[in-house]
Amino acid sequence: MRTLLFTVLVLCCALPAAAGTLEELTPYFSTQYFTWQERIDGRRLLKEEGPLFAAGVRVGAVTDTVFTLKAKGELFGGEVGYRGETQGADPAPVRTRVTYLGTTGEVDLGYRLRSEALVLEPFGGIGYRYWLRDLQDSSAPDGTRVYGYTEAWTMGYGRVGARAATSSAGVKLTACGGAKYPFYVGNTVDFAGSGETTFRPKGRWSGFAEAGAGYRSLSMSLYYEGFRFHQSDLKMVQGTAYFQPDSSSDIFGMRVGWTF
Repeated sequence: MRTLLFTVLVLCCALPAAAGTLEELTPYFSTQYFTWQERIDGRRLLKEEGPLFAAGVRVGAVTDTVFTLKAKGELFGGEVGYRGETQGADPAPVRTRVTYLGTTGEVDLGYRLRSEALVLEPFGGIGYRYWLRDLQDSSAPDGTRVYGYTEAWTMGYGRVGARAATSSAGVKLTACGGAKYPFYVGNTVDFAGSGETTFRPKGRWSGFAEAGAGYRSLSMSLYYEGFRFHQSDLKMVQGTAYFQPDSSSDIFGMRVGWTF
């Protein structure tokens, strides 16, 4: 995963030099409504939801007039609400807060098709996402103290999709959609007294989409991004079997950018 992260970062930095014409450099800010859910045999164990905020930059270039390279780097974070239950044979409901902090990097290679009214761009690429999920201490309804912990998630994924754009009277309309598949997922938890344990949830296909409009240098868009993971294998920690349940995340956001 260090190699994958290094590759994504190098490609993001080298993109303008490697391509023939730099056509986009867009710093942006986004606000998003985030949800995270975990289930066992279809029964929901927990749900987290609330606002996250992100800042990043998009870079786009074209070479030979038809091949495109696009990259994105982003930092995100925030605090959301948690509704779940304690672990064990007799779980009790728990409410607390969860802090998220992470980063995302993506690089895509596309092929541009033009008509008089529309630009269509199929693409494929890779992405890397790392985030900390910090569950805060809380109490059960009977007053029992419930101690939080921190998970460190790492994900590498492939993505395929298409972009479309059209312009009229100085206004540019854009749309993008596709699917992605996590080929590497790790969730590392530091259990007290036994050190770090890494669980390997299995990736599942999920979707992403974005639609936006731009006028001169200003652009705004609405977007969706999903993540899906199958349950991990069991791991023994101090004589107890643990695993990462089926997990899913949905993000609905708004992005505002300024293109130089």
